[in-house]
Amino acid sequence: MTNQTHPFQLGAFKLIAISDGAFPVTRDFFFSETPDELIQHIPPQYNAPLNFLLIDTGDKKILVDTGLGYAHSPTAGKLLSNLKAEGIDRKDIQTVIITHAHLDHTGGILTNGKPTFPYAQYMMHKEEWDVWTSQPDSNEYKQLHPLKTHIKLLSENKEILPGIRLIHTPGHTAGHLSLSIFSKGEHLMLASDILNHPVTLEHLPSHIRVEQAPTQALETRKMFLEEASSKSALLFVCHYPFPGLGRIKRTKKGWKWIPVLVQ
Repeated sequence: MTNQTHPFQLGAFKLIAISDGAFPVTRDFFFSETPDELIQHIPPQYNAPLNFLLIDTGDKKILVDTGLGYAHSPTAGKLLSNLKAEGIDRKDIQTVIITHAHLDHTGGILTNGKPTFPYAQYMMHKEEWDVWTSQPDSNEYKQLHPLKTHIKLLSENKEILPGIRLIHTPGHTAGHLSLSIFSKGEHLMLASDILNHPVTLEHLPSHIRVEQAPTQALETRKMFLEEASSKSALLFVCHYPFPGLGRIKRTKKGWKWIPVLVQ
């Protein structure tokens, strides 16, 4: 393990938390509808972590999201080199799951105008595809359009392989996906952008300003956390401090983040 990659085992699956670097944002952008006292320790210019997950089932290598990419920010674009440090070439990836189309999750999807992972099937929710491909001036459209012959669109929750389930969790975006991964009695839930920062577990209306439907997202967030608690699931969260792994504990104020300690 380095401060850029963190391999770990979940039942029969080998998983790797991989950093793409950081997403430079303002505090106001990243913490909309958030009490000042919760975030006063966070600088006005904030580098949000970018954590992504590689799932190795033994037969298939699945990447969840592609990072922001160096072309969109010099603080990002480390995903490919960090994969290579773990012995994984971009040609080894057989499936890429796109949780949603915001650039910090799809900015690394193309290299010189072509799919970065040339032998992969790309998967996303049909509602997400429909929203962004109807906006040809958007950056999201420019990232997604070249994938049109490489993509499989989902219209319902789907177990893509035994133990790996894609779940429609709308609110942040219309077609936002989360993942439920289960193997040999161990459970991990991948939040993507359902959650923004550990401190806001005390104030669930907090959200990233580009959230498309905050009221719906709040209900999704509540359900996600309740399910994670009921299953005692390990959580993987894109924008939490690296490696983005931990569990939640219910408190009088809401929830508390218990991070996985790494050496």
